Amino acid sequence: MDLYCPRRGCGEPIENDSLHDAVEDGLYPNYRAAAAAFRSEGCTAIGYVHSKGNDNDMRTLAMDAMYDLLGDDMDGAASMMDDLEYLGLLD
Repeated sequence: MDLYCPRRGCGEPIENDSLHDAVEDGLYPNYRAAAAAFRSEGCTAIGYVHSKGNDNDMRTLAMDAMYDLLGDDMDGAASMMDDLEYLGLLD
């Protein structure tokens, strides 16, 4: 399932496994540190480049809200985003 960059104007989809890959590559000591960096810095924390999107992108706003609600539960945030996409609420 995908996580989305929380930076306004980006919303780049990132596979949740990319956070595990960042730990394996030695960028972070553990998954929790990688997740915290991703929530605060966005996709650049794991080596991606921010895309130029719309500042009012619904995916970005929803993902930011999921991080606020669920904190460290990245799997839960990805699952909720998947549900919102399935329901057509992010288009």
